[in-house]
Amino acid sequence: MGGGGGVIIVRDSAVQALSNPIVHGQLPATMTGSLDPILAKDPSTWSAQDGEIVGRAFHWALCNLV
Repeated sequence: MGGGGGVIIVRDSAVQALSNPIVHGQLPATMTGSLDPILAKDPSTWSAQDGEIVGRAFHWALCNLV
């Protein structure tokens, strides 16, 4: 298996979780506006800024949807 430290696996999991209709439907609209275009891209092409936006959304979901 190639390198990458599992980054693709983590990103794929984040996409799966944040794309879940139950989760996505509860995210703030201010978040989904910038998140949706990123989730539509291949995670291997995300920029550092894309990763930060996804990370903030994932963090919000973990803290608020438990």
